Amino acid sequence: MINNYKTDFFVELKLRECGFSLYAVRRSLLRAVTELKAEISGRVLDLACGVMPYKEYLQENKNITHYIGVDLPPTEYHNAVKPDFFWNGKDLPFEDESFDYVIATEFFEHYHDTKSVLIEIKRVLKKGGKLFFTVPSLWPIHEAPYDAHRFTYYGLETNFQEVGFSSYIIKSLGGHCVSLAIMLGLWHENSLKRIYQQIIYPFVWVFYKYLISRDDLNSEFKNGTFHSGLFGFVVK
Repeated sequence: MINNYKTDFFVELKLRECGFSLYAVRRSLLRAVTELKAEISGRVLDLACGVMPYKEYLQENKNITHYIGVDLPPTEYHNAVKPDFFWNGKDLPFEDESFDYVIATEFFEHYHDTKSVLIEIKRVLKKGGKLFFTVPSLWPIHEAPYDAHRFTYYGLETNFQEVGFSSYIIKSLGGHCVSLAIMLGLWHENSLKRIYQQIIYPFVWVFYKYLISRDDLNSEFKNGTFHSGLFGFVVK
């Protein structure tokens, strides 16, 4: 059951299963994770791992020697998938320079002190090791009250610089069209009665498909650009 969930909602995405809003988000995330898949290797730490949705997908590249998930003490996620380690939300239970990669997908928005967790991530990374991250810029409040941030390029850049990472690349998960597709999905799913959702579904479907096909990714971060979320690679 859990493998079907991870496949349908994270890797082999199905619109009917995900719904309009989540499908647009997960489609963007999968593209970012696929970029990670091409280069990931060695010892990998999946931080705040949940059900470790991308573990099997990433391991297909055969270069990962160990894949370790760590999360806070038991939550509803762990009824089906238990992490390899629990942590106290502050100190990771690993020695210095233990990992080649740390993965933090859709996590930093939930951590109140971004700088302190980045310091801890840097500690457990080997020299030259990388942090891969994704964060939403456009998404409703979720997992309340543990929803602390929405990030811009410049907010992330400041944190990476202050913590002392050697380099970083920050990219867009989606531009104006994908952002509008997400908002269209959220409106359709949450603001309409069921009967109206069914009536206008074909029209929403056509416009939605057009929007996600026009994924206007823009690598520039300047006045007027808009991003549904961000991802990137940060080097110790």
